Amino acid sequence: MKQPRITDDGTTVTIDLHGVWVDRAIEDIRRLVSVAAERGRPSLRIIHGSSTSDVHGTNRTIKHELHRALDSASFPEVASDFRDADTTVLALDADTQADRNTITLFDLRRE
Repeated sequence: MKQPRITDDGTTVTIDLHGVWVDRAIEDIRRLVSVAAERGRPSLRIIHGSSTSDVHGTNRTIKHELHRALDSASFPEVASDFRDADTTVLALDADTQADRNTITLFDLRRE
């Protein structure tokens, strides 16, 4: 199984989930939303790829599962989202001052 790739420029955190299993990807997104909001990042860019299934979920994809979670308000830290063919951008409620420490994959695997 591939690992996600994360970049953090201090404002926007980007996670590329190509090759990651759906359940693992959704868990990583949940954790990353929380960590990014805690560290004062105002936005999160999720590269999930364009979906190869219909919107009814004939086969599960990261894109469809993420959009379902967003539609059910599963992410209280998310103020709004922008959905594109292969990317979803989340605006986060991050009222804290930005933490200078770069967010990495290691931060998602802690707990």
